[in-house]
Amino acid sequence: MKGNIDLTQGPIMPSLMKLALPIIATNFISTTYGLVDMIWIGRLGSGPVAAIGTASFFINLAIALSTMTTIGTGIKVSHCMGSGDQDRAKSYVKNGFVMSILIGILYMAFVFAANQKLIGFFDLGSVEVEKMSSDFLVISMMGTLFTIVNMLYATILNSMGNSKQPFRIFTIGLVVNIVLDPLFIFGIGSFEGWGVSGAALATVTANLIVTIVFIWQTRNSDLFRTSSKWNLRQMLEVIQMGLPITIQRVTFTIISIIIAKIIVRFGADAIAVQKVGIQIESISYMTIGGLQGAIAAFFGQNYGARRLDRIQQGYRKSLLLTTVFGIVISLIFILFPAQLFSIFLADASSLELGTNYMRIIGYSQLFMCLELMTVGAFNGLGKTHIPPMFSITLTALRIPLAILLSGPFGLNGVWMAISLTSVFKGVVLVFWFNRSLLRMKGTTKTIL
Repeated sequence: MKGNIDLTQGPIMPSLMKLALPIIATNFISTTYGLVDMIWIGRLGSGPVAAIGTASFFINLAIALSTMTTIGTGIKVSHCMGSGDQDRAKSYVKNGFVMSILIGILYMAFVFAANQKLIGFFDLGSVEVEKMSSDFLVISMMGTLFTIVNMLYATILNSMGNSKQPFRIFTIGLVVNIVLDPLFIFGIGSFEGWGVSGAALATVTANLIVTIVFIWQTRNSDLFRTSSKWNLRQMLEVIQMGLPITIQRVTFTIISIIIAKIIVRFGADAIAVQKVGIQIESISYMTIGGLQGAIAAFFGQNYGARRLDRIQQGYRKSLLLTTVFGIVISLIFILFPAQLFSIFLADASSLELGTNYMRIIGYSQLFMCLELMTVGAFNGLGKTHIPPMFSITLTALRIPLAILLSGPFGLNGVWMAISLTSVFKGVVLVFWFNRSLLRMKGTTKTIL
């Protein structure tokens, strides 16, 4: 397919940046969906924001489950591209779509049946907010299948070294979402709009259009037009590779739900503040997420080609780039928290809570960026089981820390627990990968 990049040859940093920049831009577009929703919904008050924030946990859980197939498929495709085995790559692509669609359908059925109990778990203290949250979740689930398929398309294309095409296609979806959001939320003329439900409908519509464009744009690609049969062995390989990351992300979401249960003790405004804060924070982790995707593809192709020298050089250069970016983001969050947060919620109570959140989380941004970048390095090598070992343990530590620190520090203690564990994860993963790099020296047969 036109636009594919051979990452096993040429200068390392230009190759990484050529691949990473479109992925970063694509991630920004995906993040902007939520930011646009939040800017408009913020005008309705903290209640609707809390409703979306609560429902988002279960939307994120769907995305976490889908990594079981998207991550493994992307890694296997990049390995095949590096070794020049196009036929096996085609088979992995077909199996990936079959499994992703199945996961999407099963999860949708679960949420449709249990949505009220899921939202009721948080005990938001307002029937109106709970109803808005349940409605938002149900409507959003109608587009879950499109979201999962779009993620798989983007991951496969990135693994081929073609990151520009997903960027262009997701841009179309963003434009659709920007146009539909105010129309569906507030209405126009005699049409009064649907409020929170309108935000969900706008996003579902945008994701559907993105899926249609992906199908149309890849219709002539040999990689996506395979007639091969299902391959159970390859499916199991993909699941085995993606399962550790899925367990990590599902665990992270479940822990986040428990943390939210602790936060809701301080009122629905506190949940709204966390939701807005996460949206702002996504600017940094989506940027490094783009570099993570590029590193995974770069390491994957070079692992398939056995270019271990390029893997070592690529990690060191990426580490330096990530460190510079992380320091800049940390300083912005620490020095300008109120200015950032006031874009979304400007009432005095929310602004005070949000300013504290941004400043405390700011101290962990550098380490969060280092963690994400290093996860991409491990994933590219196919060693997807290593990051979850540390991430699950240290993320789970947030629960007792939040309970302990919320005593003397109140809500700020919860933010401290989140920030501290992010610091721990960044330090441990970078240390472990550098240890692995040292072990790679002197061998061309095994990695880690």
